[in-house]
Amino acid sequence: MPCFKLSDTNLGIVDVTTNDQAAGFLRVEIVRPGNNQFFSPQTCSVARVWENDSRVRIEFHHPGEKIVVALELQPHPVGFTGRFSARGDGHAIVRLVWVLPDDERGFPFVPAFMYGRNEGGNSPWATYPQLRSGSIPDPIRPWVADEWLVRADRSSHGVTSVITDGFTYALGGRDVCRFPDGMVAEKNGLGISSADPHRLSFSLGFANVPFTYSDLPGRNYISRPEGFVSFDRGEASADFFLFLFPSLSRTDAASRLLRESYGILHDRIPDAGTVEEAVGAIAETLVQYGYSREARNFFVTFSEDSQPISLEDNFCSAWAGGLRTAYPLLMAGYQFNNSRWKECARSVFSNLATNAISKASGLFYENYCLSRHEWNTRGWWYQALEKPGHSGYVNGQICHYLLLGYQVEKNAGVEQAAWLDAARRVLDHVATEQSPDGRFGYSYRETDGAILDHDGFSSCWFTPAFATLYHLTEEKRYLDAACRAMDFYRKAVETFHVYGGPHDTYKSPDEEGILAWIEAARLLHQITGDEQYLRDLIHGLDYEFSWKFAYNVVNEVEPLKSMNWSSTGGSVTSVNNSHIHPMGSAISTSLLYATNRTGDPYLRSRLIDTVRWTLTVYLHHDGQYGWGKKGMINERFCYTDSLLIERYPDGLPASTWFCAHSWASGAVLEGLVGPILDAARTNPSAVLGPKTA
Repeated sequence: MPCFKLSDTNLGIVDVTTNDQAAGFLRVEIVRPGNNQFFSPQTCSVARVWENDSRVRIEFHHPGEKIVVALELQPHPVGFTGRFSARGDGHAIVRLVWVLPDDERGFPFVPAFMYGRNEGGNSPWATYPQLRSGSIPDPIRPWVADEWLVRADRSSHGVTSVITDGFTYALGGRDVCRFPDGMVAEKNGLGISSADPHRLSFSLGFANVPFTYSDLPGRNYISRPEGFVSFDRGEASADFFLFLFPSLSRTDAASRLLRESYGILHDRIPDAGTVEEAVGAIAETLVQYGYSREARNFFVTFSEDSQPISLEDNFCSAWAGGLRTAYPLLMAGYQFNNSRWKECARSVFSNLATNAISKASGLFYENYCLSRHEWNTRGWWYQALEKPGHSGYVNGQICHYLLLGYQVEKNAGVEQAAWLDAARRVLDHVATEQSPDGRFGYSYRETDGAILDHDGFSSCWFTPAFATLYHLTEEKRYLDAACRAMDFYRKAVETFHVYGGPHDTYKSPDEEGILAWIEAARLLHQITGDEQYLRDLIHGLDYEFSWKFAYNVVNEVEPLKSMNWSSTGGSVTSVNNSHIHPMGSAISTSLLYATNRTGDPYLRSRLIDTVRWTLTVYLHHDGQYGWGKKGMINERFCYTDSLLIERYPDGLPASTWFCAHSWASGAVLEGLVGPILDAARTNPSAVLGPKTA
């Protein structure tokens, strides 16, 4: 348990110790409006430090700035929880700074925003927030800084932290501070630095420093660079916590940090109908509006008038459509006994299995151009690849879903030999290219299928495919390929440094890649019974949870604002393009499996969050989100001051897109069909929890 003491040498700081070991110090800074205030804030004096067994009160004040600040804290198993408040005159940002001990080096961790220094794969096009490793600024790379200050709602758990070999240090709290009448005073802020010493900060009010990051430069006009609290309207306060606990390993520390902050901040999601209703609406709309009979595939994007907004005839084989959407539609067809859905899904499967393998490379083509009747590798992401070619992500997914679809049909007495043969043909080639260390290729050469780029986690999608192929054929070489891959990718998972998933994020740390690992770990545990894979599954879920919101943000932009939209249970895409998308819904079956195997109530709560959030994302009636037909789903929900590039006709920003995405329908369907739908039909509370009032 941390202890606090007024410094003997500096009246502006409070020393922090744990078991008589120095743990840095706290100070409070006041930032007023003005160009130089962020670089020369006013430091408060410590007025009082008072503590007993049940609570701690620390008071700061700055007579010249007429600001009084208080921390009211109660003991918590890993630190303290309580209130952070300030009162005074004028407009200001009030920042609590925790300066860690000199030379205490560690892993900066702001869930859904900063993973280490966010180095990722060092793509030459990476412009996402990163922390500098050296001491010399680079003026032409402003996104690489020694400190980032952002809104608190950039973090899925409202927390900023550093995990060292000895301890985990963390500050966090709600995304807003409020006046005594409950009205929102301002968004709160977080800070993380890589300097020696490390600094953590939590503030009433916020600043975006070095700038407001939004992925697409020049297209985020609505976002404010800072938010000052108007103390003339009264005292402002926020729920707050401070953690300091021993770090056994980075994985265990991150897991505990997420669990504890989740327990403090967790918000429920309102009822949004039943799983049965959702699957029916989404599947029917997908078949009616999102499917092209000519291409025998799904449009990347589509709208209510059934006119595709597909990009340059991009019909994707997987990831952004294709089998990632056809497989759950096939499942839904069986569970609803709907032959129309099944036939639509089968047409996509059979078309890809029969026509989409390149004779030159032995790999699946990723894209079909309808106007030229041409299969190619030129998906919409192609130019974002450092070494363009065949995609390991897309090929791995195609094989994975082909084999799962084959298994579904076989269980129903339908033999789809072409599906099995196509997946096996490609996986046999991929096995010959598997690196000695176990990894697969991020991209492959189009001429002969050799690996072009080894660096990137999305190639992990071959792993669940090899596991399923072993299950179907009982040929041990396929299991060996999957196990070697797990041994390689495990290193990234255990260090919480998973990058190179989606091809449009320039190898930033991301959420999508871990979904392949989660699927692989579950399948391998089911197939082999080896408890290592259950541990792998839990570790993968911990990483996924770091992107999955624990609380409901206060939405500022329409249509999410008026809808009082819930962020709890939704997963952020990556640090490169910060928005919530439905991809994290797809692992509900694996989350249910882990919950049933462990009996862990925390996992059960996370499962309920995921399913409940998933039920909120589709249009429950025409025009619900300001556009579209019932059952449509878009891929982007802007929960913070990033990616606000969509516009209403009058020019005001929108926090969603005004079109549907077939992959989003597929991810949501995958999260709701199969065991989740079975459970919802027999014991709804197991996946939805109790009904809300």
